[in-house]
Amino acid sequence: MTASSPPPAGARRAALAALTIVLACVTSSCNSQSFQQSSGPSMPMIPAAPVQPPPPPMNVARLLNGNWIATYPGGPLRVVIGLDQMLRGRNYVATLVDGNKEIPPGNVVWRGTLDHHVPGIVIADQICAEHGFQQSRWVKARIIVSDPSNFREELVNPHDCGGFPVKFTRVGPAPTAPVTD
Repeated sequence: MTASSPPPAGARRAALAALTIVLACVTSSCNSQSFQQSSGPSMPMIPAAPVQPPPPPMNVARLLNGNWIATYPGGPLRVVIGLDQMLRGRNYVATLVDGNKEIPPGNVVWRGTLDHHVPGIVIADQICAEHGFQQSRWVKARIIVSDPSNFREELVNPHDCGGFPVKFTRVGPAPTAPVTD
């Protein structure tokens, strides 16, 4: 055999058919979704920040500083409430401005601290005395603050002293923020 002879017609037809099938597969593959132009890699969405709950309402028991009128026996009596400068934190001292027959003016009538578990409550020690400041003693009490201008004082044991509960009403406008500790 000297020269190569052309492939028979059947073989050419088979090769042409195979080439047509390959081209059809390539063309259909290029038209599929995976070969289409995209806008780029998809970026993960950053989740929106969760909505924060509103801050808790201010504890009105933090607003007791100031001048008050109290319904102690022999009253109404003026009382000044301030923070104990010798102690850190919310340590109240209530001082009687007007005296009565049991407690002379200028004496501390109760001392208390915020109840950190229950808003609007101050845990206090109340002075109890007999006529002329005789047999004075300290008893446990609760200050229950209803709003910045009103609160009441109750004894833990109501039989410790007479004249309780005592209601306090603020003299003048109520503060909108507590005095810093």
